[in-house]
Amino acid sequence: MGDIEQPKVLVPYPGPQGDGSIQDIFVYLRPETNGVLVESVLLKVIQTHPFARDHVKLVYLANFPGEYIVANHIIERHYSHKFFFAVHGKNAFTDRIRAEFEQTFGKTVDEADVIGSFEALREFKMTPEELFSTWVAAKDVLSVEGQTIKRINDRYVVNYDMPALLHKNNRGTDIAVMMFRCSGMSDRFNDVGSAMRDALVEKEILPANLPAQRAFHFSKGPFEQLLDATHYLVTPDLVPVPADQLSFVRYAMDRGFEPKELLEVVRSPICAFEQSDGTIVEENILAYTVHDTYDEALTKLRSMRSQLWIR
Repeated sequence: MGDIEQPKVLVPYPGPQGDGSIQDIFVYLRPETNGVLVESVLLKVIQTHPFARDHVKLVYLANFPGEYIVANHIIERHYSHKFFFAVHGKNAFTDRIRAEFEQTFGKTVDEADVIGSFEALREFKMTPEELFSTWVAAKDVLSVEGQTIKRINDRYVVNYDMPALLHKNNRGTDIAVMMFRCSGMSDRFNDVGSAMRDALVEKEILPANLPAQRAFHFSKGPFEQLLDATHYLVTPDLVPVPADQLSFVRYAMDRGFEPKELLEVVRSPICAFEQSDGTIVEENILAYTVHDTYDEALTKLRSMRSQLWIR
């Protein structure tokens, strides 16, 4: 590890604000768009956007070298639930995924030729980027519980984007990570994200036909904030910030939750939740709590009745 370039923390994390009045939203650049120019464009949006100017403040900025990310398997750990499905294919499917597969594609999982994306590379003799870029009609794509299934030549590829994600995050690609402290309604950050995308298109950094998520990621809910913090929030001494020092976790601890509970549900996010009428729904908690307040997210966590363990 001594020869590996280490992350550089340019704006240190100031510590938690756990009263529920804010949300700490991570923004990090995709490897293909990383660079000082992109950082400056995004920060300019924060300074000029009507909502962001008054409600969003940069509180953390760090650069993670590609070789550090590779050596510490950050991508594999960050997307572990998606890699699990990409490797195990239909053997990992839950009852809900099976039901939605049948409804979308008109055949059962058992009679369909379902393969994981790494197996698809071998079967199709494609590169990761070729598999990622293979165009199909909207009717040939199913997104459910945080997983994506794409029909290619009568075969059904699970999480087709995972090999490309690994390939793009290599030793030569750094990632800039920012965290913004946002007051007001967290869903308003969607507007900020759209403004960031428009600014990148205007600067001809991002093609006009590509969505914002091809250029950068931002946390879309309290549990996604926790997931992002787990892998990308470090002190200037490069020590991971403990979970109990995160704003969402501190808020939850004050309401009887242990950090371990929150971390476990983020690592294995597909759970069964009881609704107010007593029915059970199966959801990925990262998607289930998108744009929730801290209190709304914890209310849903309290309704969890079972969990699909991913190891």
